[in-house]
Amino acid sequence: MATYRKLKSGRWQARVSKDGEEFSIGTFRTKKEAEIEAAKVEERIYYGQTLNDRNMLMDEVVDEWLNEHKKANVKESTFEQLEVIARLHILPYFGNKRIMLIKRADVKKWVKQYVDMMDENGNKKYAYDTVVKYLSTMKSILHYAVHELEVLEKNPSDRLKVPAQDSVALKQDLKYYSLDELNALLDYMKEYKHQRYQEYQLYYMLMYFLSQTGLRISESLALKWSDIEEGKVTVERQTRRNYANEVKITTLKNTSSYRTLGLNDELVRELKKFKLKQNEMILGNKSFQKNVDGIIFQNYLGNYLTPSTVRDSIRDYCKKAGVDYKGTHGFRHTHAVLLLESGASIKFVADRLGHKTTKTTTDTYLDITEKIEEDELKKFASYTTRKI
Repeated sequence: MATYRKLKSGRWQARVSKDGEEFSIGTFRTKKEAEIEAAKVEERIYYGQTLNDRNMLMDEVVDEWLNEHKKANVKESTFEQLEVIARLHILPYFGNKRIMLIKRADVKKWVKQYVDMMDENGNKKYAYDTVVKYLSTMKSILHYAVHELEVLEKNPSDRLKVPAQDSVALKQDLKYYSLDELNALLDYMKEYKHQRYQEYQLYYMLMYFLSQTGLRISESLALKWSDIEEGKVTVERQTRRNYANEVKITTLKNTSSYRTLGLNDELVRELKKFKLKQNEMILGNKSFQKNVDGIIFQNYLGNYLTPSTVRDSIRDYCKKAGVDYKGTHGFRHTHAVLLLESGASIKFVADRLGHKTTKTTTDTYLDITEKIEEDELKKFASYTTRKI
């Protein structure tokens, strides 16, 4: 029995069943047209004929891909990201096109427009990784059209890549704090007095923790005191915000993101002092609330910190400390760079950052690792040079 629903576009989608599975046969201007076409398709099902609808529009394929495939198979946060990419960056360009008429040249032209787009200051508007994510989403949609919907013979985006030169530019733009910059910022924060709660050094502790662990900001803001035990921290959740700016606790990026990290003795001491002060504030000030989940980095109202508030606050503190702001992710890069400069192996750094492979670490910190290798080679050459 066919089913029908009216889409936001005003068109009607018809769905029929075959072998216990329901799927779309297309969208139509009126419900009557949808009913007529559904009747024809059901007749073809009855007689065992092929159902491939090569007149499907891209917006129909995207709707199927999102709601019938991705929604049940990815995290809620990932689904929301995919929906935004499709709605803002794929459908405006391809939405009204018949899927079978989308050519490889069309996809290449679409990618190039994001690569070439500039902002008002003449800088690249979209980062290399962002364009890669858009293309990856497009590939997934077209793959679904080929192998699940069977409305395409081949994927026109197969083996397409974002121009490689942009990845080089990305590595050169890697932002991290030098050891001197980091120390200057932490020294300033150590002496900084909050206007209302002068002894509660929340941002000093957060920045110091980020620089010493390399955790993502979303991972750090979800940490509980119970996650720290015997000089180690266990990372097993992260925070995110929904469209209503409400905090959500979610699973991590991938299996390698679940990890337990050792903490150095100085950081452990600072955390113990911070916990003691936090408890004093909770017990000694009626207006200072305790977070119900027992998180480490709570504000005085007992709430989770929001990424936007953290960014704005750290930007302001950097300005006051006379240090260029490198973003919250800059502390993660800083941790990795300082580890590499101190002689840590790529494998150790990759495991600590929760990277899936060491290739991710090597590619991200290519300029740094090349410089370290060059310095080490010079040391070797100097040590082994023959006196003639």
